[in-house]
Amino acid sequence: MNVSARAAVVSGGSSGIGKAIVARLHADGWIVYTCGRDRAKLAALEAELPGVRTHVCDVGSRAAVLAFAQAVFAEVPTLQLLVSNAGGSREIDFTREDLSSLDVTAELRNNTEGAINLITEFLPGLRHNDGGAILVVSSGYALAPATRAPVYCASKAALHSLCKSLRLQLAPLRITVTELLPPVVDTPSVAHRKVAKLAPGPVADAAVRGVLAGSEEVRPGKVRCLPFLLRLMPRTSERIVART
Repeated sequence: MNVSARAAVVSGGSSGIGKAIVARLHADGWIVYTCGRDRAKLAALEAELPGVRTHVCDVGSRAAVLAFAQAVFAEVPTLQLLVSNAGGSREIDFTREDLSSLDVTAELRNNTEGAINLITEFLPGLRHNDGGAILVVSSGYALAPATRAPVYCASKAALHSLCKSLRLQLAPLRITVTELLPPVVDTPSVAHRKVAKLAPGPVADAAVRGVLAGSEEVRPGKVRCLPFLLRLMPRTSERIVART
């Protein structure tokens, strides 16, 4: 990976894992562009980390991502790192009788389509650099789903499959694809949950180290052992994860 110029794009960088990744890259001297939907949070991020460039963008909108990419490429022609992090999670209970009032596919648009939109529009910058890296923030639930959030888990499972395919397709272009599969991380979306959580900072540090090393997957915390357990005792492991 060529890190001489070191320009990075991070989606969803105003809070949680995304903000921690932005902070880590900024501290390491990267030129960082990030986006989010909350203008006030982005302004606060710029004040906290001077030099970070922010843009208001909903990654679920292809047109919005295209406008974001055009703004970035107007300043830097090449890109060394793309981090697809933006997304969201909800706990949807399909046993409810009023599902027709819910937007039940929001996670598919924000998590899955958002990543695809981002990769599609920023890939030219990586190609122009003659190589680089993509980091996709997925989840340990991509490997085994939780009962409480079926659509969210499905969106992350789709990202897991996407990473595998892209890793093979983009290898001839010298573009690596790293998937981050964390357990529950202490972010605003899970503030209501009373379970063990990892801090965003160490997760971001592990992710950046993994990207720079060209790792295919980064599995912090308990997720480190999950693939082995799913092979050793698949049904038991899935039942345990389903309850988390």
